[in-house]
Amino acid sequence: MDYYHGSIIPHLTELRPFEGKENNLKRPYVYLTTNPQLAIHYIRDKSRLWISPTLDVREDGVLVYQEMFSNALEYMYKGVSGYVYRVSGDYGIDTVPGVRFAAVSDEPVPIIDSEFIPDVYDEILSFADNSKFIYEHYEDLPQWRHDKIREWVLKWIKDGDWISKPQEPMARFYQEKWPEYWLEAARARRET
Repeated sequence: MDYYHGSIIPHLTELRPFEGKENNLKRPYVYLTTNPQLAIHYIRDKSRLWISPTLDVREDGVLVYQEMFSNALEYMYKGVSGYVYRVSGDYGIDTVPGVRFAAVSDEPVPIIDSEFIPDVYDEILSFADNSKFIYEHYEDLPQWRHDKIREWVLKWIKDGDWISKPQEPMARFYQEKWPEYWLEAARARRET
């Protein structure tokens, strides 16, 4: 079976297990997917601060992306280029909790070939033309979704103690993307 992995790193010959802060399994793994479109979403410029988007993969393979802030998709991907690496093997499927069409390997995985993606943002939007991608803009989300995003952002600001470090890059990210929630978090901190 073919699997895919997205990366900004060029000319790879194998994928090696890694352990990073966004690794939700807390062990070194190679993350793979049977959905090449999903792999494209993992081509990210790590220098761009980001909050994991609400990305759902429906049973029919259609990806639904809900923005966490205005123009989040463009912020994350515009001008980013990278590669979708193809591998083959028997790595199972749905082995990553909460991620449909995903698998992992705790051993290095040899790469068969790759496709260069010159602009990830443009590539993602092209899937909407083929009814394989639904892009839900922040401004168009229902109120209950905005309430949930507010809840998450206030928690992240508090958990990171970002109010006490307003010049840190992540604190500036919160101030820029959710200024009203930043002010609310600052007021709540003063009141405690």
